Amino acid sequence: MTSTDRRTTVLYDGTCGFCTRGVELAVDRLPRGRDTDWQPYQAVDPTTYGLSIAEAERTLHLVEASGRISHGAGAVGRLLVLSGGAVAVLGRVLLAPPVSWLAEAAYRVATLLRHRLPGSTPALARLPEDRPGAR
Repeated sequence: MTSTDRRTTVLYDGTCGFCTRGVELAVDRLPRGRDTDWQPYQAVDPTTYGLSIAEAERTLHLVEASGRISHGAGAVGRLLVLSGGAVAVLGRVLLAPPVSWLAEAAYRVATLLRHRLPGSTPALARLPEDRPGAR
C-alpha cells in the first residue's frame, strides 16, 4: 500500500474499552473524525503501515496519508492539528514542550492502566460494521 492509496489512519487497541470509547468520541466530535480511517491494530497488518506488531501493541499510532507516523500523545496532538478548527490549537499546545512531555507521561500512565479504566464495549467484541468509524 503506498501513501497515495491510503487515508489518514489511526491504529488503536481494539481489545480495550477505554481506547474504543476514545475513538468513538473522536469520530463523533472531531471536525475530520469521519474522514479518518479508524482501525483496531489487531484487525489489520500493522506492517503495511510501517509498524511492527510489537510497536502496534504498545501505543496509539497516527499514520498520515503522507506516510508520517506519530505515536502516543504525539499522535493525539497531530490528529487534533489535522482536524482543524478550534481543536487544532489544542493539538499545537499538546505538541509543544513542556506540555508535550507532560502529555506523554500522562499517556504512558493511561496506557499501562487502559484495561482497568472505564470505557465501552471493545471494538473487537463488536461486528466489524459496528466498530467506531466503520464505513
